[in-house]
Amino acid sequence: MKRLTTLLLCVSMLVFILAACGGGDKKSESGGKGEKATVTFGFWGTAEDLKVYQSAADSINEAYPNITLKIKQYPSSDQFWNQLPGEIAAGTAPDLVRLSNEGSYEYITKDLFAPLDEYIKSANLDMSVYIDSAKNGWQVEGKTFGIPNTFNTSMFFINDEMWKAAGLGAYPTTWDEVYEAAKKLKTKDVYGLVANIHEFHITNYVKTFGGGWGYGKTINSKENVQGLEQFMKFYKDDLAVTPKTLGYGWDGEVFANKKAAMTTGGAWYKSYLKDANPDLKYVALPVPKGTVQAGNLIADGYTVMKDSKNKEAAVKAAYFMSGEKVQSQFIELGYNPPLKSLSPKYYDLNPEFKSTESALANATDFQYPSDTKKFTDALVKEVENAILGGSKETAQQILDKVQQQFNK
Repeated sequence: MKRLTTLLLCVSMLVFILAACGGGDKKSESGGKGEKATVTFGFWGTAEDLKVYQSAADSINEAYPNITLKIKQYPSSDQFWNQLPGEIAAGTAPDLVRLSNEGSYEYITKDLFAPLDEYIKSANLDMSVYIDSAKNGWQVEGKTFGIPNTFNTSMFFINDEMWKAAGLGAYPTTWDEVYEAAKKLKTKDVYGLVANIHEFHITNYVKTFGGGWGYGKTINSKENVQGLEQFMKFYKDDLAVTPKTLGYGWDGEVFANKKAAMTTGGAWYKSYLKDANPDLKYVALPVPKGTVQAGNLIADGYTVMKDSKNKEAAVKAAYFMSGEKVQSQFIELGYNPPLKSLSPKYYDLNPEFKSTESALANATDFQYPSDTKKFTDALVKEVENAILGGSKETAQQILDKVQQQFNK
């Protein structure tokens, strides 16, 4: 995944310059009492997500008559993260974006998102409606930088028809069991699993061996090395494939097209598969153990650009989209809402995810370094070079090389 670290630095400098010239603090807000405002909202997601947001745009006037909500869908997460820095620099970024805790920390530390507390207060929004864990994930140094949207844990998906056709019994709970199953599931047309060479997926593996990135301090820990070795072992023994090799953009496409029998993923698979392959029979499980049960805590939220002219209106739009009317539609698509009133109903409405409920207690934040793009660029590049480029470097050598870039 191409990451634009240099461009982010330029954006940060631009924000500083604008602030020094008086342009960074936009006091003339639209969307106050009696004032009309247009809020542009950007996100990446599935076709089903887009339907929900279009419905929200059509109905927001029921709550806020003076706000018009315009929707911009980015084709993929890669394109979102690659385009957003340039849009911020050019002054064309949306007022409001949906993004996950996986990539938000760098933008917050680089002062590109607006703290929302004053707008929450002036709009008299009740934040007590949210579950504390979902809400607190968007607090940094005592300030609120996001309105919570969804939260869940990473999962492990299996094509159930392939599993049963291979004569396999109980579903796997460890990577060793996944490895043995992959050998039986692989055919001339199907890989045992798709192991996307992407930081999200690699992080799942290292966490299940008790590892984690430690915000850049523990990149080459022995636990992380074990996790990466497990990830690479599937490739070494020709049991795994990456989407790029097959000409697909991401792991969900590989799974939907039945080119791999297993994959790590998340709740978004439900809405994607509903559109891409509604007849596919699958099971969702906790991410398999290495030495411990663990996984990624995935929390989506709505953040407002620091240079938006419509901050209060954007916060109101975010609050509306995280409210019961919109979240009642998202819960049907497999997303766990942050609302105290709806979240208890999640597993009843999404029984296919019931087996992952216990895993939520062991899910933790990504803990990428604050220079997130630099880190993920380096990690993905080195792993790709070893698996696809023939560098033959070991997991230890890869993580040592990445760690060196973050030693102070």
